[in-house]
Amino acid sequence: MRRVGIIGGGQLGRMTIEEARKYGGAVDVLAPEWPSPAAVLADEVVIGALYDGDAIRELAARVDVISYEIERVDAATLAALEREGKTVIPGAAVLAIAQDKARQKELWDRAGIPSAPWALVEGLDEEALAKLEPMRSGALRAAAIAKAAERIGGFPVVQKARRGGYDGRGVASLDGPGDAVAKALPVPSLVERRLDFVKELAVVVVRAPDGETAVYPCVEMVFDPRANLCESVLAPADESEGVRRAAEELALRVVRALDEAAKAAGSPIGAAGVFGVELFLMRDLSILVNEVAPRPHNSGHFSIEACASSQFDQYYRLLAGLPPGSTELLRPAMMMNLLGAPGSSGEPELLGLERALAVPGVSVHLYGKAEVRPFRKMGHLTALGRTAAEARERAEAALDCIRITGR
Repeated sequence: MRRVGIIGGGQLGRMTIEEARKYGGAVDVLAPEWPSPAAVLADEVVIGALYDGDAIRELAARVDVISYEIERVDAATLAALEREGKTVIPGAAVLAIAQDKARQKELWDRAGIPSAPWALVEGLDEEALAKLEPMRSGALRAAAIAKAAERIGGFPVVQKARRGGYDGRGVASLDGPGDAVAKALPVPSLVERRLDFVKELAVVVVRAPDGETAVYPCVEMVFDPRANLCESVLAPADESEGVRRAAEELALRVVRALDEAAKAAGSPIGAAGVFGVELFLMRDLSILVNEVAPRPHNSGHFSIEACASSQFDQYYRLLAGLPPGSTELLRPAMMMNLLGAPGSSGEPELLGLERALAVPGVSVHLYGKAEVRPFRKMGHLTALGRTAAEARERAEAALDCIRITGR
């Protein structure tokens, strides 16, 4: 069985290592610090920055296959390793596309995949702007954003950083030119028409190196408006079978388009792995793609308890050269993120775990993070039920018991 290397020290790597232990598999990680959620469980650890090419090569030299649990990784070094014969899953070109939201949008357009109308914010040199006094640089940025907004029908728009955004970061909702001055992101970006959608859906897609694909049931996500990050996931989504099937088929199209583009760009293995595809459900029941993550996804955590094979089991199997498992949903489920309490800092203190675990059908996963911050993902809980409504009731009851603050 292959020795696996994962770039990143977070909770996605941690939960993958937990699954690998079932098979007696070895997993090494590159993590920027010790301790970290994945590093403390790994067989061997390389400490280094995720953009450090030498550190990535050190990890690659120890393992048979290399992957990443986060997009903020040096894609150029991974591409060089591919050319030298190292197996990289998903391919380095997949990562390069996922790292740049504009490249994602261009791919959806070429492939005929529906997404929100968009335009690049052009004509700005961020290094030059940084040397100007704030009012002048703000006015130039606002003018460029307004020009981009005009190309898609005007305000309101959502400005998105091309690179680096995650968990609500790198996104600004702009109602008009005034917001473009006061709230705009000072980074290379694009704007999208702000959509009047009904809800956000997600589908986790599994794709083996030989092209075999499978999808997990379509789920619906609820976001915490204070931090603009995922608060809960209901599986299956509370929509008709037709809507869920359409979402799953669209997610498959997204991953196939990503595979074709990656192979055309030189990644021999293409889009193999586990992919989280985020979607918007519109009022007319049409579905638009938001973005894709080339790794296990927050929307798939429910699968640990609720499915025949979890997304982390699938991820490890594909990396280790094992056949994929079943994505069958065994019981309806609701997953809820456990976030740091407002105002919290320092060493985490978990309150109410005993009461939460007394709720029938509830499981709790803590990520082992050494420091709590407001709205930081510190863990998650999943509740199973005979129905989705019962799963929701149990999850909400358990969440009411738990508070994570700092000592």
